[in-house]
Amino acid sequence: MNECVRPLDPLDAEALAAGEEGILAADARSHASACARCARAVEEARALLARLEALSGSGKTSHQDGAADLASRVVRIRPFSARERRSLGLWAPPAGGGLLVFMAGFALLAAPGLTAGDQAALGFSALAPLAGLARAAFRSFADALSTAPAAWEALSSAARLEAPLGALALLILAPTAFAFRRVLARATRRG
Repeated sequence: MNECVRPLDPLDAEALAAGEEGILAADARSHASACARCARAVEEARALLARLEALSGSGKTSHQDGAADLASRVVRIRPFSARERRSLGLWAPPAGGGLLVFMAGFALLAAPGLTAGDQAALGFSALAPLAGLARAAFRSFADALSTAPAAWEALSSAARLEAPLGALALLILAPTAFAFRRVLARATRRG
């Protein structure tokens, strides 16, 4: 079997497995049909989705009662892949747009033909988004507080379903907390 020179991103494989179009590669469907390795990745994603659906729909034991719609919850909260985090094409447009808006506002404030009243109004308009940012931060904090009980419940049910995995997570938490404490101690010494 030939090695694929342009393997599908896992996000595209998941999208194709769910019957959607590719997200990062526009020709993902045609590439997966021509490339055996990428077709296998799509089939593996489809099998994983089927296993998750079977797990959420089984309901044979009492500890699986809370697992309804598990596959959609897992797929919905999937983190960015390594390629997505490094992709300039994904992050450049929003960052560039924000920079352009900032520079345009700065240029308007420095324009020589504006009166002091115009500049004050533009300055106020430039500061207006800060209220929206503060509102969004407050809502984010409130949402985090409101979803915390459900998140802890989901974590505890996952730990009950997979006790060894839950014990391993707790074992990993101790060195992580110790390392975080050391980082904070070093940061306060430098500051």
